[in-house]
Amino acid sequence: MRIAVVGGGIFGITVSIILGKNHQIELFERNNELLQSASGSNQYRIHRGYHYPRSPDTVKDIIRSENSFKETFSEAIVNQYDHYYCIAKKNSLTSAKQFVDFCAEYGLVIDKAELDCVQKDSIDLCVQVKESVYDPKKLKKISLDKLNECNVKIHLNTEVTDEIFEEFDRVVICTYANLNALLTRFPELQEEYQFELCEKPVVKLPDSFHNKSIVIMDGPFMCIDPLANTDLHLLCNVTHEIHQTNIGKIPEIDKQYLHLLDNGMIKNPTHTNYDKFIKSSLEFFPEIKNAKYVGSMFTIRAVPPRVEDTDERPTLVKKINEKIITVFSGKITTCAEAAEEVKKIIQKN
Repeated sequence: MRIAVVGGGIFGITVSIILGKNHQIELFERNNELLQSASGSNQYRIHRGYHYPRSPDTVKDIIRSENSFKETFSEAIVNQYDHYYCIAKKNSLTSAKQFVDFCAEYGLVIDKAELDCVQKDSIDLCVQVKESVYDPKKLKKISLDKLNECNVKIHLNTEVTDEIFEEFDRVVICTYANLNALLTRFPELQEEYQFELCEKPVVKLPDSFHNKSIVIMDGPFMCIDPLANTDLHLLCNVTHEIHQTNIGKIPEIDKQYLHLLDNGMIKNPTHTNYDKFIKSSLEFFPEIKNAKYVGSMFTIRAVPPRVEDTDERPTLVKKINEKIITVFSGKITTCAEAAEEVKKIIQKN
């Protein structure tokens, strides 16, 4: 069977690899490289569920799919860092006790800890957890090797139109923030999403942060994550990372931001909230004032609208009709499980 997979992020790649064992696959990506959009501009954390105490469904998805991701991309996983979660003393949507109970309920291992780089007066709880990150460069190499092994034909710099539906037996759409673009023939099947233009600053932090990933929970706070196999860190801030947001069927982005999107790390970007990242972090990380700014990555994130209460991040595989399947990607660890679900749908047809 000839199958087109649209979208060269980790979900499109994994679908291509799984289906490529039994079908003739062509993978289409509009950028000049694979893994250049949201898959290439994020925290690179392999979530195990700790991040979502208000969304049981997201936690279950992550726990269920963890092993399949590790089996598929094990060589890209980096386990050399120490990972910590802290519950803020003020304005946290989850209390220290609730977080401990949540971890116990889902079998998430925690060990109470203390960190010199964290302002103790600002937190109610600090625990060390078992998580990992992935190396984006290794992930790309592994992906390309596996695609080649399956004889997947890759089309880069290719903007797909709905004519593709006539050219292939099946079409799997894995375009994340642009999921609705190819569904103009089926407006009743287009979903609303909340689109967020996100910035991820890259920094050199003081030695006290060396080899540490630290998440401040659970609200408008921030986290720092090592950029795998470098001496740099990535910053994330629930409030300040978002430059623009809209709810609708397509992302609405001001022209002034377009040159920043999905272009890797940009030094001295024309727009940045870096100073706000640092200022809002001082309450928890006083030493972060000595961080050295390296640059920022920018991408579009898509999440279900109006889920502030749960912060859920579902992965949704949908059969549109006999020919078309869509994959809306949640957390990266669910990519292999989503690909297997696509495979089952195609086998049933």
